[in-house]
Amino acid sequence: MGKKFWQFVNQTEESAELLLYGDISDTSWWGDEITPKQFAEDLRRVGNVSDLTVRINSGGGDVFAASAIGNLLENCSAQVTAVIDGLCASAATIVACHCNKVKAQSDSIYMIHPVKMGICGYVDAVTLHQYIDALDAIRDNILNLYVKKTGRDLEDVAAQMDATSWFTPAEAKENGFVDELIEDEKTAVVENRDGLLFVNKVGTSLPFNEAPKFVQDSLAAAPAAECFVDKTAETPVNKKEEDTMDIKTVDELRENFPELVGEIEAAAAEQATNAERQRIRDIEEMSLAGSEDFANEAKYEKPMSAQDFAVAQVKNAKQSEETKRTNYLNGLKDDAENSGVNNVESEPIIDQETDEFLDAIKSVNEKK
Repeated sequence: MGKKFWQFVNQTEESAELLLYGDISDTSWWGDEITPKQFAEDLRRVGNVSDLTVRINSGGGDVFAASAIGNLLENCSAQVTAVIDGLCASAATIVACHCNKVKAQSDSIYMIHPVKMGICGYVDAVTLHQYIDALDAIRDNILNLYVKKTGRDLEDVAAQMDATSWFTPAEAKENGFVDELIEDEKTAVVENRDGLLFVNKVGTSLPFNEAPKFVQDSLAAAPAAECFVDKTAETPVNKKEEDTMDIKTVDELRENFPELVGEIEAAAAEQATNAERQRIRDIEEMSLAGSEDFANEAKYEKPMSAQDFAVAQVKNAKQSEETKRTNYLNGLKDDAENSGVNNVESEPIIDQETDEFLDAIKSVNEKK
């Protein structure tokens, strides 16, 4: 599996957050036997928290990945709340619609559009019809999800989807996609990077000139290389002021640089996962025949390093051999004592034929 496109953070006994920043699945989820299992496992490790917040700033991605994530979130025991920090577009809306509640920042963006499919190589008419059938099925599933979320007529939602509709937070709430607006001082950063739309430093893979006017006009689409956004104002300030930011806590660092913190945490989690897999692999490779129970205990029940396991295994094997020798000797002793052989008295056994033979020898010697 490549770099994970999700990250669980800020976990306590009662709550946790799931970051979905950027593309949902770098490669197709379809046919991947690792990625969906890994996400499900990460979600399971969060435990029985009562509240799970899904923070979204994504231009979409793989529809199958979004559907799988959405269904896993919908079926978990926690109260799941989606918070749109910047952009929620395309497949990202599928995840949002599966959540119990959707909240949107006051200047966030919501977008739905027709289903698209990438086709590589040459295809014949039969294959094209199969692609069309697949697109129709996917479209129907997404529309049913939108209708369930918004409570609106299928025809109205379908018309908006087919027309590619961009919504302000208020419009998204009016149309039923958003349940609650968040009024705070946070401001989304909209950028035009080489003709592509970026929101909060996350690429959307969408042409900037195809975004609606309210998106293009947001903060004058200031290039990130020239300015950054002061979160307490709506006007760009000189980038040099960024160096004067006084960040003292992890929460402040996460608020100002969520993408960087997410990458650091993802790298740390990946490193920890690889180290754990290597530890288990090393223990399996050095395990002696007959020590499977001891090895499983070292791997899972009472975790220890491979080095500590090697030392413990030698001691365990030595103790086992001494125990075997002691048990063997004690067994021989017990067998001897229990057999009754120590109470048997031996007596000379001489029968009549033996007596006659000895008498004959004696007689011959006397004649000589």
